[in-house]
Formats: sequence, structure tokens, C-alpha cells
Amino acid sequence: MGIFLLLTFFILNFVEGQDRSLIFSTGAPDGNEGFNIEWDGIDTGTSVSDRFYLSENVALEAIKIYTNSISDPANATIIIQEDQNGLPGEYVYSWDIDIVTESNGNNYILIITTDLCIYLDRGNFYWLTIHAAESESEFTWIYSNNPTFTYTTSTDYGINWEDPSLGYAGALSVWAEYIYEEPIMAGDLTGDFILNVMDIISMVSIILSPDVPTSEEMLIGDLTNDSNIDVLDVISLVTEILSPNYDTLATWEYTDINPNSQYYNQIIGPETFIGDVSLYYFGKAG
Repeated sequence: MGIFLLLTFFILNFVEGQDRSLIFSTGAPDGNEGFNIEWDGIDTGTSVSDRFYLSENVALEAIKIYTNSISDPANATIIIQEDQNGLPGEYVYSWDIDIVTESNGNNYILIITTDLCIYLDRGNFYWLTIHAAESESEFTWIYSNNPTFTYTTSTDYGINWEDPSLGYAGALSVWAEYIYEEPIMAGDLTGDFILNVMDIISMVSIILSPDVPTSEEMLIGDLTNDSNIDVLDVISLVTEILSPNYDTLATWEYTDINPNSQYYNQIIGPETFIGDVSLYYFGKAG
């Protein structure tokens, strides 16, 4: 049984000052001093990584990093990493940036990620790391404006990291959109958020199959909570279909402002996609 996924995006290009969901920020820095980041092209040089925590599932939208270039060019590799035993671990995504050209004379760079579908999971720490991308590149990651953030440093291009410290980290802001996930509907074995005869057919197929039900099938199909899927669950499902007693999606409608969407300029909302989706993601219009 496969549960398909459709993500619907209503996203306007990110512009500084829009009302995005700020999921982490050290605040704007007070000065221009910070971590000196460089690499000798072999195995020494300073790398720095900030840690942040997510309480909800999100789709990453933008990253703002406060930097000053020392060399020209000042090529940097910026990385989102998973947490591994309290230190930066597996790469989630990375960008190569020339700080001189990307900052345009300002003391920050802004990375827009709305077209990349970078998903970060709730209940986890993540790290944002900056390396020098090549030898001869040198720049400063400006300090945060207060010493309350967790960071770590490396002197061998991120192969080994120091124990995390609490103090003045690299100044940083991260924007994302929270992902709304419709709760699992008991009996909805087809994953279309509608209880109907197709779910009954799926349940009977599970009962008749010689294979042991999967954990997902048990979670959705064991309506009687007796650790088994049998005729009693079929009866419960039929009863539920004939007299439904489950919550529906909130109802609202807005104009789709994404010019790349097939629904562009149409009035749509959650009910537009009932029966077609198992997860909704709606980006803010600003």
C-alpha cells in the first residue's frame, strides 16, 4: 500500500522584511568583529558551526549570515548538518558562496532556499557550518550580539570539532515554513483522507493475505485495538463509513499567487485537494 504525497506551494519570492516564520536567530550583531575563517588548502584552517533546535517540521526558506570579507574573492562553503552525538554530522545541504559578490557591500549574505524543498525534522538539533571553500579565501563570521548561543569550531576543515561552547556564536537568522500534517485517520488504508468502500477492500485484502500486516497497516487498520486486523475491524470500518465521526480539515480559501502553479490566480484551499493529498504545505504570501 502506498500513500502518495502532494505538496502545494503558495510562495512569493522572499524579500527582506516579509512576515516569514523566523525559526532561529542570534539577532543582528553589534559590531564587525567575529570568527576569522580561512583554509590553507591542506588540512588546517578555522571552521565554525552554530547549533539550533526545531520543535516542528519545517521547509527551509532562507538563511541570513552576517559576514565580512577579508580577501577578494572570499569563497565560503555553507552547510546545514544533522546533529551527531552533539556535534555537526551528516550533510543536509550545502552552498558555495562568494561573500564579496553576494553581500553587495552589506555585512550579510542572504540565501533563498524556497525552490530546494529542504525539509528539517522536529525534535532534532541542526548545525549551520561555514568553511572557507578554497585556499587564499579569508573572511569573518561576525559575532552574535549576546553570549547565549551554542557553537563549535574546527581547525581541520570540519573533520574534528571541539566540544560545543555557550557564548558568542556566528550571527545568523533562519526562516522556514511550518509543515501542517493531517493526523492519521483510523481505517483510511488508501491514504486519501476519505473512508469509503476502497478502504474496506484494502482491509479485506490484508486479512486474506498470507503476509503479516505492516506496522503502518496495523496502526491504521486495527480499529478494535486488539493487535490484529480481522472481521471485527471490517465491521467497525463499515460502521464508521455509514455514520462518520471524524474531524474535517479547517475550511478557508485564498488566491494562489504562485505563477508556476497550475492553480495560479484561482481561489483554492484545503478542500480543493481532498482525496488527492496526505500532507499540506502552504507558504505565507507575506
